[in-house]
Amino acid sequence: MVCKFVALSLLVAVAVAAPQSGYDYNTPQQPSSLYQQPTRPPTPRPRPPTQLYNTPQASNVAPAAVRPQSYNPPAPMEGMPYDFEWGVQDQESGNAFSHVENSDGQTTQGEYRVLLPDGRTQVVKFYDNGDGFNAEVTYE
Repeated sequence: MVCKFVALSLLVAVAVAAPQSGYDYNTPQQPSSLYQQPTRPPTPRPRPPTQLYNTPQASNVAPAAVRPQSYNPPAPMEGMPYDFEWGVQDQESGNAFSHVENSDGQTTQGEYRVLLPDGRTQVVKFYDNGDGFNAEVTYE
């Protein structure tokens, strides 16, 4: 069995190594030059730096003590104070959520409720008195 395998392997090797008749392929000549080397333009000499500003004079220097401008408190925001409330109770889909909020222009507070998929209601009570948003989240 091994002899048959060796003989078959030798026969395949001879067939592959034999020259192909009718296959006339001339290898292409190697190009003499793929492209011309670009010439580099001469490097310009650096110019000396130019002064873009003048030395400050005593006439255009800020005085030592600058009087602060008077402070005017900001005008009340448009739409302040406000108070609103809305809610949705959809029996068909089971959605239930609401939002209550009021503001006097300085402090904003309120709460919103959302019915969660697991049946609980998430209640978020919040306020902002100018120090940032504060929220307390509970579940019913």
